Amino acid sequence: MNDKRYRDCMAEIVGILKKYDMAGAITVVDKERAMFRYQFPTWSCIAFGDEQLRFKAKFEDYPSEEAQRQAIELSIHIILQMRDIAAQTHGVMGKITTMLAQKFEIEHHSFEDFDPERSH
Repeated sequence: MNDKRYRDCMAEIVGILKKYDMAGAITVVDKERAMFRYQFPTWSCIAFGDEQLRFKAKFEDYPSEEAQRQAIELSIHIILQMRDIAAQTHGVMGKITTMLAQKFEIEHHSFEDFDPERSH
């Protein structure tokens, strides 16, 4: 078994997001490992640098004030959509976990066997 196939899967998904120039908050889960990554499109002000999220919106990077304003608004749209969907996912998975815990003994250690994607 290819123990890094979750990385291949992530790379393929990121490639699709890049192809369509879209944002994504991606989680892939294999039998023994999990991986997460954010991907941001070229039209956003959002970028990763030094392992931290940066919001770059300097006026000199845009052809006009309107273009800058639109990029900022679209970038905020990305962040808020990701936040809302993450909250929904957290709630749904919490309910499922509660139901499963009533029937099964669950032992879980958060972020164990987790492979954080650092090269955003």
